[in-house]
This record gives sequence, C-alpha cells and structure tokens, in this order.
Amino acid sequence: MMPIIGYENLLENGTVAASSENASFPVENAYDWRTSDFFKPATFGTINIDLTLSGADTADYFAFFGHNLYSHGGTIKLQYHNGSTYVDCFAAVTPADNTPRLITFTSQSATLWRVVITCTSVFSIAVISFGSKLQLERGLYIGGTPPQFGRATQLIDSTSDGGEFLGRSVIANGVRSTLELNQASDAWMRSYWLTFIRHAELKPFFILPDPTNYPAECVFTMTDGDIPAPIQSGYGFMTASIPVRGMVE
Repeated sequence: MMPIIGYENLLENGTVAASSENASFPVENAYDWRTSDFFKPATFGTINIDLTLSGADTADYFAFFGHNLYSHGGTIKLQYHNGSTYVDCFAAVTPADNTPRLITFTSQSATLWRVVITCTSVFSIAVISFGSKLQLERGLYIGGTPPQFGRATQLIDSTSDGGEFLGRSVIANGVRSTLELNQASDAWMRSYWLTFIRHAELKPFFILPDPTNYPAECVFTMTDGDIPAPIQSGYGFMTASIPVRGMVE
C-alpha cells in the first residue's frame, strides 16, 4: 500500500458532543489539531464522542495522538451508525505508548459517528481525526529519510576546564523529514493536492509512509516553513517536495 496522509477530519464538519466533559478541557480540544490542549472527561469508564453530520460523509482512516491512555490500559475505537445501531469500524486499539497512530478500515458512509474511549482513570487526549485518507500514487523514493530516523536533536556537552567530558544533555525537537512526491499524475494532483495544501498551510496532519511493512511508524507533522510549489517534471506528471517537522512519540 502506498503512503497515506490523514488530514480530513469529519469532526470539524458537524456537531460534536461528549458523554462526559471537564469544562476546563472541552471536547473541542480533541479536534483543533493542537497538541498544547486536551480533551478530558469529568469521569472515567466508557466515554463517547458523538458526531452528527447534516448529510452522510465517508471515512476510511482514524488517527490519534497526544494522550495518556497507555498509562491506564485505555482503549479507543471508531463506530458508524448503519441506520439502526452503531457498528465498529475496527477492533478497539489498546495503545502501548504515545506514538501517533493511523488505522485504515473499509470505507463507510454515515451521518452519525462515535469515538468510544474506555479507561479506568480520567484520561486526556489532544488530537483525534478521521475521514477519507489521501493515498499517494507511489511510494517514497530512495534518498528520502523515514521520519523516525530524522531525529532533530540539540546536543549540549559539559566539559571541565581541562577538557574532561562531564556529560551531555539532549534536547529533543521532534523529527524532520521531507514529503516527496515523484511523478504524480496531473490528474491526481488536480484532484487531491491543492485541497491538501490548503489544509497543510494552516494545520498539522498525519503521515503513514509504509502502511504495509511498518504500520506503526506514523508521524504527526506539519510543514517546515513555506510550502514549495510542485513542478512539471514530465509530460503529464508533477513532482513536489515539502519539508516537514513533527513528532513520533
């Protein structure tokens, strides 16, 4: 399967209500794309986040990041309403850590959606997103850096007056990489690219570079500076290269 970008978020398109909510940490915090604020319920147990759309819309991916569910054995899943009852889009996920996750599933269309989170303690979560995934036409090419390997760290050494090594501090600044599109068809670019770029100019997004071989290696990322325009690289094809920075844990 080709790389996947998760940026469309149906939660931004309808009415959202949580079955329990701490007034200081409202449910809106879960879909504002910020990792600096969180949604927290007022109690523990099973918490539903319900979305009501004015018309049926489609989803085939679910992503989340910035939570502490892993500290409390919490689970999370997405459901859609089939006209009579809520149905799981996939089996509930029990995160083992705070790495970003993007899960794909068979495309469903509904006006009612539900995120179900079950936890034995009051949890917090910063980012939830689901909608139609953007799947690239081709894989990432030789010469690119997988996001997990693009560690952006600042190293500060401590030395004595005589030059003795006293220790080192590591300041983590996430990861840096490049989103490369090589020989993307003109038709694909015109159908999908500008819509994605309009989102990326303002908000972060999820990237899953290799869903087949490394389904857990998702990155929550945003563009790093200005977004370069694509170039016509051949008759009927375009190439684009976007610097990104983000978080993998």
